[in-house]
Amino acid sequence: MVAESIKSSNPLLEVDALSVTFETPRGTVRAVRDASLTVSRGELVGLVGESGCGKSTTAFAVVGYLAGTARVTGSVRFEGNDIGELSKADLQELRGNRIAMVYQDPATALNPTMRVGPQIEEVLRSHLGMDKEQARIRTTELFENVGLSDPGRVGRRYPHQLSGGMQQRVVIAMALACEPDLLIMDEPTTGLDVTTEATILDLVVDLKERVNAGILYVSHNLGVIARVADRVVVMYAGQTVEQAPVRELFKNPKHPYTAGLLSCVPQPPLETGEIATLKAIPGSVFAAAEQSVDSCLFVSRCPMAQESCGTREPPMAEVNDDHWSRCLFPKEVQAEIWGELLVREEDRTVSSEPVLTANGMRRFFGRWQRKYLLFGPRVRPPVRAVTDVGFKVGKGRTLGVVGESGSGKTTVARGVVGLIPRDRGDLLLRDENLAPKVENRTTEQRSALRMVFQNPTASLNPMLPVRHAIVRSLRRFGGLDKIAAEERAGQLMTAVGLDPSYLKRRPAELSGGEQQRVALAGAFAGNSDVIVADEAVSALDVSVQAQVLNLLRSHQNEEEVGYIFISHDLGVVRYVSDDILVLYAGHIAESGPAESVLGAPMHPYTEALLSAAPVPDPDAKSSMIRLEGAVPTMRSRFTGCSFAGRCPRKIGNICDESEPPARTGPLSPDHVIYCHIPVEDLATMQVSPDAR
Repeated sequence: MVAESIKSSNPLLEVDALSVTFETPRGTVRAVRDASLTVSRGELVGLVGESGCGKSTTAFAVVGYLAGTARVTGSVRFEGNDIGELSKADLQELRGNRIAMVYQDPATALNPTMRVGPQIEEVLRSHLGMDKEQARIRTTELFENVGLSDPGRVGRRYPHQLSGGMQQRVVIAMALACEPDLLIMDEPTTGLDVTTEATILDLVVDLKERVNAGILYVSHNLGVIARVADRVVVMYAGQTVEQAPVRELFKNPKHPYTAGLLSCVPQPPLETGEIATLKAIPGSVFAAAEQSVDSCLFVSRCPMAQESCGTREPPMAEVNDDHWSRCLFPKEVQAEIWGELLVREEDRTVSSEPVLTANGMRRFFGRWQRKYLLFGPRVRPPVRAVTDVGFKVGKGRTLGVVGESGSGKTTVARGVVGLIPRDRGDLLLRDENLAPKVENRTTEQRSALRMVFQNPTASLNPMLPVRHAIVRSLRRFGGLDKIAAEERAGQLMTAVGLDPSYLKRRPAELSGGEQQRVALAGAFAGNSDVIVADEAVSALDVSVQAQVLNLLRSHQNEEEVGYIFISHDLGVVRYVSDDILVLYAGHIAESGPAESVLGAPMHPYTEALLSAAPVPDPDAKSSMIRLEGAVPTMRSRFTGCSFAGRCPRKIGNICDESEPPARTGPLSPDHVIYCHIPVEDLATMQVSPDAR
């Protein structure tokens, strides 16, 4: 049972010794072994841990969203009533009126065949008995409460007509429709860009204070948890292993696993300006298929494990006031147990000749549409996805590309590898001009440019073992015979931290992190000159992310390969990048060396991005720059600055009427800022992200 001192007085939600087991054709899966936590009114509890630790299963158990084959022990109590003892009708009533859930993917929670307004109106009429007009008015109010602009029109749109951030706000509005007492949020901001994520997090904090609801927030993003949580619960292998107030847990973790997770997160530069090397947790989570044992489940991965850890199961015990840990030696836990702080080696090659150069790269989608199909005045212009973008990727260097969703990042990436042909501009691989379409490029050129996609599952054939993708690349682009390719494939798997036996497995038999490593091995197989990584680590746990990022840097140092690295996580971009390209609405806002662009941002858009980025430090203070609206649809040509409509530092009509000049930053001649405001004035306006 949960110790009395863990429980808050009259908790809204109390999960006590919860265990969830599934019987499958492949055997018993112990998704949750022993989870205990509480959530009070007006409190936001963060639930963190790696994939496979049971976070989402615990959240689903709270609302009874488990398969009929699930075997549940322990108890889940809501206002003192055991949810497991409720009838189906009572449980349905509870879900609709008192408890609501926000899912990771808003698209799966919305009916694609219905407009979003009627979907919420249906909830209001079903659970609150409102008539049609009352439901319509209340829906508009809900849209306004979650920060949707023009709430009256949003309700008349279908889900596919909304951006990811707008879809997530609609789902939150639906969850709040009946003013629930408990709100469960399962990775609600994963995959969103930093500005949208910041707006959603601001909304979550506001809802907690305004509605006085209890919130259980599931996430693997420790920066997000540091920003919004009051208390944090850490799960490992289906067990809750640590609980503490947010500041206490981040500053003074008392379980080796928690300390390990914190060491995996990219940190701001040191006072010297140097970047600390990421640490990683070796091995993988204790498998859910394994039986519980009389030992610590973390013992095989723990750097401070002792003999007793393998023979005794540690209890959940109080270490300090309201700080609990499932460890036999909690007072010995220090950040240093995961190794001393090492400065990242800066051994990048500076080549006078870039390996890849883009000049005036442009891509529009669609054509001008005429009023009467084939004749009449032109009334609808094409979408201007990328306009006159240029950059260079040096040998053994990384170009980080950042910007909000819809800024043109992925269009640039796919244009480079030829999946989306450019309309205009030159793309040079050393001195060779690359054809716009990949099928018109030579085998050597296709081998030189490889891409790692955001979703590895979609890039691997689900019907074939993963060896097929790697061996095929080695034979086609590496010129190896079958035997040599098989041997090299095993070496590549070892290089990405996987046993060569994984080559025989199909994608479905691998975790998301393992699939991403296979995708990287496939990219490494072609002896590439440039690898394009499009959000390659955005959905990974921090522990797996650290391993993948260190792997990328290690491979780059050994092979001097260039990277184009696209991500919305600015901490990750800062860790891996030598140069930065900031895109907005298909235009370059700022570019230059990473230490200049992210260390001393000049463009107001870059400043806003850095302000919105969550930092894994509860004491970090944000400058709180929030951008109104969204990236424009980019159908019409901008007559002035593309960012003028949202810029917090707009100086007048000149921003709307004249294209901004290119200005040189103060720290490097390669630092270019496209802004009407003089650099000297920008320097006095900006706030360094390291000082926030």
